[in-house]
This record gives sequence, C-alpha cells and structure tokens, in this order.
Amino acid sequence: MRGPFVVAGLLLALAGIALVQAHGYWRLRDEVRRRREVQRLIDEVSGNLPVVVFQARRARDGRIHIELLAGDTPQLFSASPRELQDDPSRILAAIHAGDHKRVLSVLLRAVRRICPVAVRFSADGVRGPRHIAMQAWPSVDASREQRWTGYWMDVSDADTRAQAILRAHARAAADAAEREQMVARLGTGIGAPMQALLGRLALLRGASLDRHQQALMGTLEDAASMLARILDDVAALSAGHADGMDLQAGPVDLRMLVHSVETLLRPVAQSKGLYLHQRVGARVAPQLQADATRLRQVLFNLVGNAIKFTRHGGVSLSLQQVEDTGHSQRLRLIVADTGVGIAPERQQAVFEPFAQAEHSTTRQHGGSGLGLGICRQLVTAMGGSLTLRSVPGQGTVVEIELELQHAPLPYAADAVADTRAVPARAEDAPPGSGSSPRVLVAEDHPTQQLLMQWWLRGMGMDVEVVSDGLQALASWRRDPPRLLFTDEQMPGLNGAELVQRIRREEQERGRAPGFIIGMTADIDGMQGMALDHLLAKPISRRTLHDAIAKVGPGLLASGAAAAGSCPSPDCRDAPTLVSLVSRFGNEDVARQLVGTLRTSLEEDAAVLQDAWRRADPSVASQRLHRMAGGVGSLGLVALSAHLRELIDAPLPPSATQREQLRERLLRCIAHLRQLEG
Repeated sequence: MRGPFVVAGLLLALAGIALVQAHGYWRLRDEVRRRREVQRLIDEVSGNLPVVVFQARRARDGRIHIELLAGDTPQLFSASPRELQDDPSRILAAIHAGDHKRVLSVLLRAVRRICPVAVRFSADGVRGPRHIAMQAWPSVDASREQRWTGYWMDVSDADTRAQAILRAHARAAADAAEREQMVARLGTGIGAPMQALLGRLALLRGASLDRHQQALMGTLEDAASMLARILDDVAALSAGHADGMDLQAGPVDLRMLVHSVETLLRPVAQSKGLYLHQRVGARVAPQLQADATRLRQVLFNLVGNAIKFTRHGGVSLSLQQVEDTGHSQRLRLIVADTGVGIAPERQQAVFEPFAQAEHSTTRQHGGSGLGLGICRQLVTAMGGSLTLRSVPGQGTVVEIELELQHAPLPYAADAVADTRAVPARAEDAPPGSGSSPRVLVAEDHPTQQLLMQWWLRGMGMDVEVVSDGLQALASWRRDPPRLLFTDEQMPGLNGAELVQRIRREEQERGRAPGFIIGMTADIDGMQGMALDHLLAKPISRRTLHDAIAKVGPGLLASGAAAAGSCPSPDCRDAPTLVSLVSRFGNEDVARQLVGTLRTSLEEDAAVLQDAWRRADPSVASQRLHRMAGGVGSLGLVALSAHLRELIDAPLPPSATQREQLRERLLRCIAHLRQLEG
C-alpha cells in the first residue's frame, strides 16, 4: 500500500513543479511582450523627436560604445540607431570634411579634461546636408570609465533663418546708404534752383497784380516755401540731425491752411479720377498759434501719400475742435483714404526713415519713404500725437491730435494792409456758434473755388466746395445745404443734370425746394433750368452778394455773425473800426451799422429789464432773441452766444445773471458809441 502513495506523491510534486514553471514561463513571456511594446513606443516617440538623445561609454582600451540612442538618426547621419550602435565610427564618417578635424579636437580635449561639450558641425543626412548642434555632459563611474550623456539637435532651419535675416539687414543697410546719397545729391541739385525760384517770386510780389493774381501768387509762395523747408528737413534727417527741424510758431488761420493744401493737391487727385474733400468744423478758432509751414508740410505729406496709394474713391481731410479751454484748443486732424491699406505687421515700420509698407511700394508708386517719419517727428515736436489705422484693401486713416493756443485776432490796421491777408481775416471765418448757413459750391476750376470760398466765408457762411456733380449730389443727399451754387460744365454730372436730379428727389421726398444759383459763362446754356438765379461769369464779390440777397436775403442776415475766437470774451465784443470797414466795405456803411445796432440795443435793453420786472417771459425771450441776432450781425460773437444761452436756459435768469448781462450790454453800447465818432 505504501508504494502507490509514494508514486502519487511524486506525481503531485511533479505536477506542482510543472505548474510553477508554466506560470513563470507565461509571466516571463508577458514581460518580454510588454518590454517589446514599451520599446516600440519609445522608438516611435524618439523617432519623431527634434533631437537625438545618446549615452556613450569610453572603455579602458579607448573604444567608444554607444549604449543608448533614441531619435531620428537617419535625418542627421544617414544611418539607423542600430547601425550607429554597432559601428559608432559612422557618425564621424558622416561629418563634413571641413568640420571633421575641429569636432575631433573638441571631443579629445573634453575627454582629457572631463568637461562639457558644446559644438556645431555639418553632416550628411538622408535628405542632404544638415546643421547640427551637439551638447554632452561627462561623468566617471565606479570602474573609472568615462560616460557621456547628451543630444544632437538639427538646427538647419534656424541657421537658414538667421542667415536670411543677416542678408536682409545687409540689403537694408545698403539701401539706406544709397538713399542717403540720393537725398544728399537731391539737396545739392535742387537747393540752388529753389532759392532762385523764391527770389523770383519775391520780385514778382512787388509787381502790380490784381486781386486774382495776388491770390495765385500767395499759393505759389506757400508751395515754394513748403518745398524749401521739406528739402531742409530731408537733408537734416538723412544726415541724422533731426533736431534741425525747428518750429516757428505764429498766428495761423487753419481754415485757409487746410484749403491751401486742398488747392495744391486737388489737381493731382483729379488726374487719377479721385475726389478730395476737406471740412473744417465751425468751432475751430480762426487764429491759433502754430508753425504754419510745418503744419502745412505735415498735411501735404499725409494727403499726398493718401492720394498716391489710392486707386479708386478718394481722400478726405477733416479738422475738428475736441475741446476749448479758453486759452487753447485741442484739435483732431483726420486724413482718410480708400486706398490699398497697410498690413498690421507693417504699420509701425512705415514711420521709420526710408521705410515703405512693402518692398514693392517704391517700384509701384514711387517715393522715398520719408513722409510719415518726418510727419510723426514734427507732430511730436508740436506736442501732439500721430496714430495710424489701416485695413489692407479698405484704406488708411491717419489721426493727429494737437493742442494749440489761441492767437490774438488781427484787428490792427497792418493786419489787413496786405491783400494776401484779407481772405484769412478772423471776420471771414465761419461762425463758431454753428449758426452759419451751410452753402455748397459745385465748381471744378481751382481759382474759382478759392474765390468762392473767400467771398462766401466773408459773408459769414459755412462753405463746402466740391469739384464735380457726383460729389455735389452725394453731399446734398448727406446734408442738404441752405444754398447751392453749381457750375454748368463739370465732371461726373454737369449743372443741368445735377439740378434735375435734386429737384426730382425734392419732389419724391416731399421737401420744399432749396435755393440753387447757377454759374456759367454762357447764359443761354443754362436757360430753362429750375434755378432760383443765374450768375454770368466772371463773377465778382458784388454780383455774388446781390444774387444771394435776391434769392435768400435771410441767409446774409443770419450769416453775418462771423466766427470769433480770442483769448478773452471781451475782445470779441469790442471790434475796431478798421475791422468793421474791412468787413463791410467802407467806413460810412460801418458807422451806419454801428449806430443802428447801438440804438436798437438801448431800446431792447430797456424793454428787457421791464419784462423781467413784470415777470413776462414771452417778451423777455423775444427781446433776447432780437438782441442776439443784432449783435451777431456785427460780429459780437461772445455777446450773441451769451444771449442765446439765456434764451435756451430751462429756468429764468437769476438776479445775478441779469445784472451781469446789464453791465455787459452797457459796456457794449459805450464801445459802439465810441465807434460812431
């Protein structure tokens, strides 16, 4: 019985051993499979790494053994990790001959000193030559064998970009040097002829010229002076002497300045089929302290650039008052175009000297790239700021903010002695109160445009001038004027077509017909049109005034209050006889107007005081309104504005306000009595 038990025990023991061995086998197999999977994942990840990681050992016999290699080695050395581990010499064989000796020297020195390695070299990969950066750190194990851990990185793209940047900088430096030489030659070549031109203009100024010729002469002198200053500034900037662009502030009529820029550049815009609009806000003071030449230079550059880079549409120039502190005005100048625009990444670079928005800009449009750089420097020197916004394909907007001090108004006799200064009188500016009638002039001849603006502003009107019938129709639709002047022959729409469209749209909208005056050298050509009056060219100031008086005499009455702005309200309430004579034509008319206004003010002031005493707001409001119109007609803008404020106030004036107005009216009446003589 013992024998079978022994055999059974042996069999059980053998079965247990077999089970243990089978279990161990399956665990070992699973471990091997997992290791292979992990290795596969490591190889897959390392094969896509931007670097090749290695670990190497230097045996006692001096031979190099690579124990770990992970990464895209074929990209760097044209061999797989296994091939390089089997034969490390293939790494040295792939290195370019020119770098071979240097790399070996660095490695041997590092081996002797046990110091880190940092070296760059070129090697042949499967896709051609590559630039490689190597970093490695040494260590010594317990057996005194040297070990190295490090990586190789492909830096070919970075090197290519760096070399491209260096080449671009070299080209830019060479281009800048060439442009500076060009500017130097330009200054030398044009300087003498420009001085000769200025001298001839000065001689011509002394000749006997009529009013029209004087106006044209003024435009020529302005343009020549501005070009001379631009040449000086360009020369100073190219020589690195930007401080040489000094400022010379003086009283400036910004309306006339903006108009002069428009006059100079309008033919350029028209030659490209573009519109050029300018608008000056009614609240902009007629006289401010600024460097007229520098400011005109800035606007000339900005508007000129806008025209140059615009193929369709046009350019608009606007000047508006942002704030008036009593001593100064903060102004916003905006030049907007519908041109090609500037990419966002280039919008700051265009302010650098000799820079353009694109490398092809000079080839396509011309120019030196100096304009915006000079403009920003000049605006900054004036204490202002210049910003640019642009959308490629939609246009560019350049915005300037400046704070300029008020300048004394030229009431002195010498202020109107020069015929050039007459159109820029403070009395000729549009009313700052915004109550001037808006007049639209459709005229394509620059000289006639200039004369119409001078004359109409001298009559106290807010004038907009356009150069063709389509622009006139668009302006009429946007903001119908109180009075429209239209020439017979114009681009876009002629006078007959313009009038026909306006009259038709007035009927369709159910609006009362507006005043329209035609202007033509051929009376028969505009007969039968729906006009209120027809002026025969050449037009004089007298015939213009008579036409307005015939069509809408109320326009002249409401527009007689010309804009006035000066450092204190009192000077606007104390015109001189010289300024009134310049305004109304002769001394007799001026004295008669002064006497009439003084008499009506005395009567109205007495009635006003009685109405306030009887608490009759209706009569008081009527007299305030009558006095506001009367003093406004003589140019007493501050007093007129004060009276209108009392009319519009929600509550009746207090006793203090009444006393202040009474004293102000007494001072005004006393001043008018002195002017009567």
